[in-house]
Amino acid sequence: MPYLAFADEELSKELDKKIKTNVSTKEPFPEHEFIASCLRVGLSLNDLKELTYIDCMKILLSFLGEENKEKIATQKDIDKLLG
Repeated sequence: MPYLAFADEELSKELDKKIKTNVSTKEPFPEHEFIASCLRVGLSLNDLKELTYIDCMKILLSFLGEENKEKIATQKDIDKLLG
């Protein structure tokens, strides 16, 4: 997860509820990890130009915990996969 130095208080509290942060673990390229995380959840580079850092972090936070949820693939998902 990217550095949380620029997170507001509300975001920090929500992150603490969902994840346990390990301050001693540092990402080698935190800015790139942040961008990669945004791209993984479907934000585009144009979205990143329009949104604030906090907005992006809140979007990323909304995706936490979804790995364990079962999702049924739609035709759109299959089309994206097969390109």
